[in-house]
Amino acid sequence: LPRKFRPGLTWGTSSSPVSFPKGNSCMDNKKLAQEWFESAKSDYLYAEIGLKEDAVFPQICFLCQQSSEKLLKGFLVLNHIDPPRIHDLPKLLDLCAKINPKLEVTRDACELLTGFYIESRYPPDIPDFSQKDILEAYENAKLIKGIIEKVLS
Repeated sequence: LPRKFRPGLTWGTSSSPVSFPKGNSCMDNKKLAQEWFESAKSDYLYAEIGLKEDAVFPQICFLCQQSSEKLLKGFLVLNHIDPPRIHDLPKLLDLCAKINPKLEVTRDACELLTGFYIESRYPPDIPDFSQKDILEAYENAKLIKGIIEKVLS
């Protein structure tokens, strides 16, 4: 079932984050952040499964980028910031690092993974990533996942 509309929560429509309205409880933020984290986990695990196959799947790179994007956006939501509708991981990291500077260590990983965002996922526009690219994307997503988990624990 689709996620129900939550009154008072609106997604930012530009690259500028919007703070949540005062009426929202911490529990609402935690629940919404958990949805982001669960979606990130799903993308990450699906990428992990793809790595076990003999074929090279360029979608793994996209899933790694998406997993990291959702982790960063979940972190913002947990900290009462409505994430902007962007796919630029370094810009999302800028916002996250203002909250917790320890996340800055993921800067290189965010820059690399942003390059794997695929605007169009239909032929003939699907990029042809190498096995090396795929493994690098996965390792960088794993780094971001580990750092965010550490910061949140």
